[in-house]
Amino acid sequence: MILLTSAGGKTGRAMISTFAAAGEKVRAVMRRDDADAELMSLGAVEVVHADLMDAAAMADAAKGCRAIYYICPNMTEQEQTFGENIIAAAKAAEVDRLVFHSVLHTQVQALQHHWNRLFVEEAILESGVPYSILQVGSYYQNMLPGWAKMKETGIHAMAYEVEAPMSLVDLGDVADAAVKVLNDPGCANGIFEICGPVITLTEKAEILSDVLGQPIEARKLPADDAVAHAAHMGVGEFGQDCMRRMFAHYDIHGLVGSARVLEWIIGRPPVDFETFARKVAG
Repeated sequence: MILLTSAGGKTGRAMISTFAAAGEKVRAVMRRDDADAELMSLGAVEVVHADLMDAAAMADAAKGCRAIYYICPNMTEQEQTFGENIIAAAKAAEVDRLVFHSVLHTQVQALQHHWNRLFVEEAILESGVPYSILQVGSYYQNMLPGWAKMKETGIHAMAYEVEAPMSLVDLGDVADAAVKVLNDPGCANGIFEICGPVITLTEKAEILSDVLGQPIEARKLPADDAVAHAAHMGVGEFGQDCMRRMFAHYDIHGLVGSARVLEWIIGRPPVDFETFARKVAG
């Protein structure tokens, strides 16, 4: 049995499907109780309602599990507490592996939510629990909520410079890598960058123009607009501050890693943006 946290998000859903397809039994953990049927339909064999802030509940959820796949909510002030509770649960359950779904470049202090995960990574390294850490890039799939509007307006907008280099990645590739890493003893106690080929917003727009058969323009969305939208969607002050820092950093540096690691893990080249776009476009 694999314990999977934050199971209700897009990452958790993708992991459930891929782990189940690989024959793994998944115990899905989430706070809400409004998605049980959906998670079961994706392949989870159990759904447990527990809060990552509740150490006892997490320890109870991990009982009988051979591994934990730990997804932490994004841009949370409770990052360290959540991590401590998961590590304690992993120790109590004596799991064979704790896999932490982390982010690219946790060493960058300017990226506050990345930097906070560095200390969780440190705690995992010092815990004595066999671990694997996946440092994951941003997903291609993050653009899907705005796909229809992009087609309508002819504008592909993100809140950073159009020439900023980004190592985006297909969520399906991330899930495939997670299965491989979890079940490969040689990947124990390793840290792995999980990202795809470098691409800019301008290059994405050129590909989208070709795929959709209509002009698509790359445009920088004002960061304040993106943050205001996030606030409207319920993102708190801490998350809003993280976003401002993130977009300012992306403007100058982008966020790039090496796609070679992912290729080595999954045994094939990572899905590129054109392949992703053509699949979405149908």
